[in-house]
Amino acid sequence: MKKHVKALGIATLGLVAFASLASAGCGSTDAQAGSNAAGEPPAVPGGGEITGHDDDASGGGGGGATDAPAPAPAKPGCAAYEEALPTQASLAGLTFSRETAKDYLLGALALRYPVGKAIVEGGMSSEGPLGDCLDVFLANKSSAEAVLRGASTTVHECGHFYDMGLSKGATSRYVIRPDLAFACEGGDTTSRKGKTFARSLIKTDAHYAKRKACASRTGGKGCDSYAPIYLDGSPTDGKFDSGDQGYSSVLEEAAQYVNSLATALAFQERYAGSRASERDGILTFLWYVERYLAMARADYPEAYQLISEDECWRRATLTIWDRGRLYLDATDGMSTLGIEDAELAALVDDPALTAEIDALRKIECE
Repeated sequence: MKKHVKALGIATLGLVAFASLASAGCGSTDAQAGSNAAGEPPAVPGGGEITGHDDDASGGGGGGATDAPAPAPAKPGCAAYEEALPTQASLAGLTFSRETAKDYLLGALALRYPVGKAIVEGGMSSEGPLGDCLDVFLANKSSAEAVLRGASTTVHECGHFYDMGLSKGATSRYVIRPDLAFACEGGDTTSRKGKTFARSLIKTDAHYAKRKACASRTGGKGCDSYAPIYLDGSPTDGKFDSGDQGYSSVLEEAAQYVNSLATALAFQERYAGSRASERDGILTFLWYVERYLAMARADYPEAYQLISEDECWRRATLTIWDRGRLYLDATDGMSTLGIEDAELAALVDDPALTAEIDALRKIECE
């Protein structure tokens, strides 16, 4: 059911399973650092070692057809974020069969969205605890149509696998694209050896009433269908819930919902005649990022100090935010890729909340 909640039920599966296995949020695990499709870790600016990059993000499976990624800016957030957008290259040269569904997906991504291909390959080779991401999330191999319609979820989940495989201990890694990644420290909750607070607590802020959690994970109109999955539980009830994870996991989900939207843009023709929640997902998480920052600044000074003053967290936040805005702008007016995206955009654009991003940008750029 690729509508209001399709990406939700599937897209959170890997994260919850990972959290249960590692007792840490996305991007914080004891798994050994993995490598990208070229066998090298991606570059890690702003808070981690720079260890090389993948020079062949567009190769394989029918060949790449896009420009090289823009170079990583010295100060993310101080200039417009740049990235080659997905193309609408012909897929006519690709051959599909159930047995070669993986190769078909990689070939299609190479032609339309090479960044997504690199992310999937990173997730396939991840040394995290869950194995090859395509074995888990490329479930419907019945047709080329089915594979491409599910690609947004597949790339999203492989992004989780890639990041978790590169993360270790208190270090959260975020692979934005093959030449741009971050390795930031201490982003989980204080009860989990970090410096931040449970993401579920943003349900207690003044903004929650504007879009309360839906009554169940099946969603509903005019309510937050993501909250029952990502903001559930209480950090004081003695049991682990997805919402017990800290800021590192908020940013991880935001990063992957950008990939969901980018992949949907690449295969936009597969959404004709239907509505999907691709824009809703990233807008919801941009709203969560803003609200988390506001609560941190007001009530959790140690968490706010980490996010705002630590170069890695500040730059990772601004980069993911700006990349999200890039793809929201690129899909503006595409009614098939959103359901309640107009309502969500109004919440995200609240000046009281955008001021939180402006504050980080001011620290970064002055």
